[in-house]
Amino acid sequence: MKLLLTSSGIDNPELEQAFSDLTNNRTDLNVALIPTASDPIDWIKSELPIYDVIPKINEDRLEKNLAWQETWKKSYEDRGFNVTIVDLKQDPDWIKEELSKADIIDVCGGDGNWLREWAKVSKLDTYLKELIERGIVYTASSAGSCLAVPDFGLGWWTPEWKEDHTGLGLVDFCVAVHQREGDERTSEHKIIENREKMRKIINFPWKVYLLKDGQAVKVDGDKIEHIGPGEKRVV
Repeated sequence: MKLLLTSSGIDNPELEQAFSDLTNNRTDLNVALIPTASDPIDWIKSELPIYDVIPKINEDRLEKNLAWQETWKKSYEDRGFNVTIVDLKQDPDWIKEELSKADIIDVCGGDGNWLREWAKVSKLDTYLKELIERGIVYTASSAGSCLAVPDFGLGWWTPEWKEDHTGLGLVDFCVAVHQREGDERTSEHKIIENREKMRKIINFPWKVYLLKDGQAVKVDGDKIEHIGPGEKRVV
């Protein structure tokens, strides 16, 4: 398996080199971009008792998001890649066909709960691991990185939350993205505190890589590396 799980994208030379290593320095490859997490979502109060809030796409911000997707696509095309945008809101059979043809799957950041829900609706959660085990490179940022781990609820989930916090389990560890000391939500102390709270409620045996912006976890077969500038911490 080959994965590059970043906090803020491939935004420095060390991560660019890691991407090149995983793709054998080739650009004549098929890339599938999954932009679904970046949808401009507003969470509004639900009238249904089974949900506290429900997501709704903000139409006023949609055009700007679609323009960004084209910019993201062009950034690959300018380097010689063949690129297809694969929104998880499209037909599930088409999605599976396109992802099966890819050499690289890149999943952007955004709303992790929205992404997880569409991974379920599109049935991506039933076959993505098989694709990655077959040799497709998985690269992601923020919410896309969290989708790959066993549980992405660290930092926000409590039993009162009805949203799913389980990831797809492509790897056997968790990540805390955008980690920053001095931040009351993402400091190492707070992450450890949240993990211990979760362990009192559910089975949470995984170690957690603290990913500052600019950092990533690179997985190449059995080799796992915490890369990028700054101090590297795993708890």
